[in-house]
Amino acid sequence: MVNLLTADLNLLVALDALLMERNVTRAGARIGISQPAMSSSLQRLRRQFDDQLLTRIGSAYELTPLAQVLQEDVSQILRMVERTFDAQAIFDPALSTRSFRIVTSDYCLTALSGTLMNMLQKEAPGVQVHFDAVTPQAVERIKETLQTADLMLIPKGHFSGFPHTELFTDNWVCVTGDTSPEKTLTVDEMRDARWARLFGTEVDSTLADRRVYDLQLGEKTDIIVDSFLMLPFAVAGTSRLALVQERLARMLASVAGVKIMQLPISLPTLVECAWWHPSKSPDPGHQWFRRIVARAAAELDTAAELGREPADPGSTHISEPSEAERSEPLTAQCLPA
Repeated sequence: MVNLLTADLNLLVALDALLMERNVTRAGARIGISQPAMSSSLQRLRRQFDDQLLTRIGSAYELTPLAQVLQEDVSQILRMVERTFDAQAIFDPALSTRSFRIVTSDYCLTALSGTLMNMLQKEAPGVQVHFDAVTPQAVERIKETLQTADLMLIPKGHFSGFPHTELFTDNWVCVTGDTSPEKTLTVDEMRDARWARLFGTEVDSTLADRRVYDLQLGEKTDIIVDSFLMLPFAVAGTSRLALVQERLARMLASVAGVKIMQLPISLPTLVECAWWHPSKSPDPGHQWFRRIVARAAAELDTAAELGREPADPGSTHISEPSEAERSEPLTAQCLPA
């Protein structure tokens, strides 16, 4: 057995970063050390475990079978250590200097961050929030993502089996750079138009894009972008269409110089949620952070932006997964909004 009194436990931090990033340079940047220092740590870890841990396959690195086994254990151990040192019987946000990490899309960040950060400035001035962009890989490896992040803000419908709370709802609209006199968008026009889309395929797209694709609408895609904020600007000055969340469309329409058009088809309402790993549920600081994120979402001006009555702040629903959901395989369906 390894003697913990003589073992360098800092190697666990390096190991966790290497297993998450699968890249020496990015792993070093993740924990704030240089690439040579991370390379040295990798060599020490390889000697410690008598295993390569990372092996090059083509131009990328893949985890060895041992590394795959270690990945979940190492992440959980480090999160437990963090909670041990951060543990407080009573969490005082006014005095806390804790840093929270949120994985989210640029759409949700744009809609929510202003309200959230203003609330934090008043109630918890020492608290920091680190926002990370949601990626297809983050959704595919959802369990690992939730182990390392405090919250992941994505809509319902992409996976199940983890506790979550509903934040706010939104609808889908089309935006176009064709600012000619107002007219009603038709299904035939959707079918004939050229489109700007997120990532551009039926797999790496939103649930709404998948529905449009299934209806064989919007197949003439000739602009592909990698963020929601880019969509209105991508169609500006053209007759192209883009599918955008209504809240975001109303915020950017005048800036981008685009027109909002209601859809002639029905798409499911987007229900944005905050998700977290169940191991974090009892943490008083995490409980407080979940509540303030939900409060910030409840204060969004839905009446002014979407023409509906604001959601009741007291109606926030927190859902814990059932036993069936906990055992259900977690598969990413597409990139969330």
